[in-house]
This record gives sequence, C-alpha cells and structure tokens, in this order.
Amino acid sequence: MTVLVISFAATTLDTATRIQRFIIAEIGTTISIRLLQNRYIATILALFPSLILTMWNVQNTRTGEFTQAGWALWPIFGASNQMLAALTLMILSLYFFLRKKPVLPLVLPFLFITVITLTALILKIQEFWGTNRPLAIISIILFVFVLWMLAEGCVAFKKGKRHQNF
Repeated sequence: MTVLVISFAATTLDTATRIQRFIIAEIGTTISIRLLQNRYIATILALFPSLILTMWNVQNTRTGEFTQAGWALWPIFGASNQMLAALTLMILSLYFFLRKKPVLPLVLPFLFITVITLTALILKIQEFWGTNRPLAIISIILFVFVLWMLAEGCVAFKKGKRHQNF
C-alpha cells in the first residue's frame, strides 16, 4: 500500500511539473523568449514555486507556531479545487439547459458548492488578514474569481435564454 501511495504521489508531481514546464515553454514561444523554450530552464522555473513553498514558513494563526507555507495554503487549494467543481457543474447546467434537459440535479450541487466555497474563502480572508497578508490576498483573488465565474454564468444563461425564445 505504501508503494502505491508513493507511486501515486510521484506520478502526480511528475505530471504537474511536466504540464507546468509545457506551459512555460508555450509562454516562451508566444512572447518569443528563447530561454523559456529550453526544457531544462522551463523545468527549473516550474519547480521554483514548489521550492518557495517548502522553504517559506508562515505563522499559524491559531497556535502562533511557524509552519511551511504549503500547509497554510492547503485550505485555499481546497477552495480553488471546489471552485473548479462548481465551474464544471455550472457549464454542465448551462449545456443541459440549452438542450431543454433537466438541470435541477446539476444546479443544486452547483449552488451548494458555490456557497460553501465563498463561505470558506470569506473565513480564510478574515483568518489571514491580520496575520498573513499574502495568503489573504490569494484568498481575495480566488473570491473575485468565483464572483467573476458566477457573473459569466449569468451572462451565458441570459444569452441562452434569449436564443431559446426565438
């Protein structure tokens, strides 16, 4: 079992690093920076944020002890993960709505996940504001992204509803 867990973790890290390397290389191609197109340089740049997270210590707001930033970011990562789930449910809801299929089984979990995500982000913003401004700013950015996602969903819903009436 331990070998399976370690293999899964190693595969996940490898895949994430490769994807980030590909993104950096694509950015280098797009903005014509040859150095970023080098796979070794792109890999080092892809690993740099992880290195920072392992070296950067932040103060735990509850205990006052210092911990690695990755552990402090874990709840924010959870909120961003739930935001992706809500986005998926919103897109599926719009897709089914436009095809005049039942959407209630999609809309109810979408609303639940969205409310929970927004609530979690508000709590994290309050928790981090007095003790760790960078994490508070990351939480605020994610909060804004959720609101933006909701606004885009409303616009798409209105456009779809308008097209259905014709």
